[in-house]
Amino acid sequence: MNMVVIEAENNISSLRTKLLVNYVFTDEVSTLSLSDITNDFDPIIREIVKSKEFTAKEGSMSVIHNTPGSSIKRVLLLGMGDKKSLEPEKTRNLTGKVVNKSKELAADELVIIPFKGIDNEHLSAIVEGIKLSNYSFTNYKKDEDSTDLNQVRILTGKDLTAIQNIIDSASILSDAVIFTRDISNLPPNDCSPKILANFSEKLSANPKIKVRVIRKEEMETYGFGGILAVGRGSSSTPNLIVIEYLGSMKNDKRIVVVGKAVTFDTGGISIKPSDKMEEMKYDKCGGCNVIGIMKAISDLDLKTNVIGIIPAVENMPSGNSYRPGDIIKMYNSKTVEVLNTDAEGRIILGDALAFAVKTFAPQSIIDMATLTGAAIIALGSNVAALMGNNRELVTKILEYSKQTGEKIWELPLFDDYKEQLKSSNADIKNIGGRGGGAITAAAFLSYFVDDIPWVHLDIAGTAWNQEGTKEKTYNPKGATGFGIRTIVKFIASQNAS
Repeated sequence: MNMVVIEAENNISSLRTKLLVNYVFTDEVSTLSLSDITNDFDPIIREIVKSKEFTAKEGSMSVIHNTPGSSIKRVLLLGMGDKKSLEPEKTRNLTGKVVNKSKELAADELVIIPFKGIDNEHLSAIVEGIKLSNYSFTNYKKDEDSTDLNQVRILTGKDLTAIQNIIDSASILSDAVIFTRDISNLPPNDCSPKILANFSEKLSANPKIKVRVIRKEEMETYGFGGILAVGRGSSSTPNLIVIEYLGSMKNDKRIVVVGKAVTFDTGGISIKPSDKMEEMKYDKCGGCNVIGIMKAISDLDLKTNVIGIIPAVENMPSGNSYRPGDIIKMYNSKTVEVLNTDAEGRIILGDALAFAVKTFAPQSIIDMATLTGAAIIALGSNVAALMGNNRELVTKILEYSKQTGEKIWELPLFDDYKEQLKSSNADIKNIGGRGGGAITAAAFLSYFVDDIPWVHLDIAGTAWNQEGTKEKTYNPKGATGFGIRTIVKFIASQNAS
């Protein structure tokens, strides 16, 4: 059963629900009435409006209880603020607030009256707000007394089939984010590179998806020096996961999405401080996002061709670990002098990007990675950093991020930053000093994409909720799946005609 469904307005007379939710703007509050549905609540509504107990201020809520035995047990009035400032992110976030309130009220189902004139974008935002805020990661906790929201009905008088299609698409996208959160939140003892590959292989249940896992022996044959070096210190051997989705026979040009998956990052020999090291299970979020993206585009049956590539390693200190001072020969034969083994993400991404260019000759490449603390220093923990070599591609990603509410800010990628990566002992070194750390990391990656249009998303601050993160109701504690909705919307815009 779908969690979010439509309810035809012509069934209003027989409506039964534990919670009826009405979205109210400030310019509508004085004339607010539910008489089209029931006369039970209007006297109380008039009273709380007159007393200014409810003014429809953005984020305000008022719960009105009905008499026992009534078909509609409660009404929740949700304040939407000024209609002129309406945007999908507000709708998404406030809908999440409704879901959280419904759990407090022990309502396992509810009915929503959307605001008049709602468009497809805001309808999708309502669905995303419902599903994403209803998420919690409880795999390792005993059953607790809590009420799960099982079904939401949205009242509509419009074309029911068209509306349900919009709801279904938003649900598929939300489910992909939830699927990704579940993997990203797994602890390192239950998510090695091998286990991550197993999750990827499950996608091949869709006949349009083919999954190939390149394991250590094959990587040695083909010269994946970067991935092998970083993974050398762990007893869990590295993998390169390749997920191919063939959605169109008309267009052989492919979009490649690459995600960093360090299933746990100690920093290696350049070991991290122990404080909050447990959060380094989230260093796999870029790769997990790629799995989620591939799930979404296949479930949506998009008419385009996409390749997902995930270098998966565990970065551990041991007698076999790579060391500061080592010089690595990468997949594209460039040599890298290692100055810091905790700058490992760019090394494994370099191999994956070079492999993508040589193997698939893609029309564009997008990579996602929890790459640098410098991105957090520059932009905080609510905004991802974006850099790239192609103005059109950069502009499109920024455009779709505004639709999804996933905040992304472009940083410059001037050739000057490459100067910081010059090495006297190799082609390049893997760190460029403290100045512009997020940018020099991207500059490092640029050595491996040739002239292919490419953008890099540094999601170090946004991949999970951490100290300093502005709370969003639809991003509960843990991994967020940040970037999935933006990239899928971009890929959907590239559908072959």
